Amino acid sequence: MKLKKTVSSLVLSAAILGSGATAAFAATQNVGGGTWNYGTGGGSVWSNYYHGSKVHKSSVIGQYYYSSPWTNPGYTSYASAPDTAGVDESYWSVK
Repeated sequence: MKLKKTVSSLVLSAAILGSGATAAFAATQNVGGGTWNYGTGGGSVWSNYYHGSKVHKSSVIGQYYYSSPWTNPGYTSYASAPDTAGVDESYWSVK
């Protein structure tokens, strides 16, 4: 089965001046025929993807790379990792 191109989004972790904490960022988009929720907050970077009719997965790069297993249609794939002080990345993919 041919894989479709993985779409990526850079999720920027911004420092709040004076506190040293990181700002939370989250977004939800309808992409690739499914729904993608991704962001950073609470010390994590995450990527969760739902598709009703195609096998799919989600992955992240924070302090390390993590990919969910390929997930059956009708279920949500979940990926998360500890975030970094710089740029974190979130991805989704469908078969």
